[in-house]
Amino acid sequence: MSKKQILSEYKKNVLILRKKAKNLGLSSNEIENLFKQSFTELRNELDNSRNVSESNKTLRSCTNFRNLFVLLTIFLIFIYVLLNVHQPTSSIVLRNVQGLTYPTLKLVRFLSVPIIKLFPRLTDLYDETCLIENPYFYVSDMECWPCENVFTVLNLTKVEKSLLKSGYGTPFITKSNQQLVTLETMRELYEQNKYLLNSETKRLESTNSSYTTLESLFENNESFPSNTHISWRVTKMATARVVRQVFPKPFFLPDRSGQSVERFVIIDGPEADPYALPSTECSYVFAIQGSGERSIVLKPSKECSNNCRTISVVLKPSYILWYNWWYWRPISLPSTNSSEPSVTYINSYC
Repeated sequence: MSKKQILSEYKKNVLILRKKAKNLGLSSNEIENLFKQSFTELRNELDNSRNVSESNKTLRSCTNFRNLFVLLTIFLIFIYVLLNVHQPTSSIVLRNVQGLTYPTLKLVRFLSVPIIKLFPRLTDLYDETCLIENPYFYVSDMECWPCENVFTVLNLTKVEKSLLKSGYGTPFITKSNQQLVTLETMRELYEQNKYLLNSETKRLESTNSSYTTLESLFENNESFPSNTHISWRVTKMATARVVRQVFPKPFFLPDRSGQSVERFVIIDGPEADPYALPSTECSYVFAIQGSGERSIVLKPSKECSNNCRTISVVLKPSYILWYNWWYWRPISLPSTNSSEPSVTYINSYC
């Protein structure tokens, strides 16, 4: 039947129902209410059937996804076991995959160009060696003998240079030929290299909302607030060269050591709250005090907290603190004898 014929038949049946209802003594209003009630019940039945159908579809989709996930997991485990246990298969795969490495990376780079154009700040990730740090990292079987018998931070200022090159975990301080680096010194360095250094503004962390960029920090001629802490993280080689003009390489570093590009310039008011010194890329860390004073508390790492003691030292201008990150987690506190801003430079080497 066509649509026209169906509608015609429908009208005919409605008229017959109305006629029968009138013969039974029902009024027009009662007949209209009966039709409305019938349509309402019909609509509810249709909605219920539709909901059941959608629920069944969702359940089937979840089941299919779960089955697919299980199959994929089993397949990946099988491939992993096959490549690690069956040496001939591993050799064949490696021999054929090595030639695809460069083309694959080239394709990934090509596909990432539109994303980089949409989100240009993603290019900063190129300078990161680690995107996410594991806060639960723990070495269960680490030997703690390098810090077990350490009771104080040794002052090795008068010790021969050759003796400072030992790779043990005993922290020490030594006075260097480091020139005084004040906030004014850093301000002059910024003015000379403003265009280059402004690219590192996003690496600035501050406890004071008035100092959120290098420009706001170094172009503000007001006195530095006594309770402000600022950490400037440098991750680019060009910027590192500029900072190295005022913080040269310490004299005791081994000739073949490789300094990390990542470094920190920390500026603290004399009453800045305590904070943990930042984690570094390499385990051998040195902190140069450019000006002002800070009290450094070296707490043993979690792995060695039961074997080693907490020690402390006051880091004065031109002094360098050396420690091994594997054994010590330093905390910087305000020094009671200091009344001027502190400028500290932190770097590491491997």
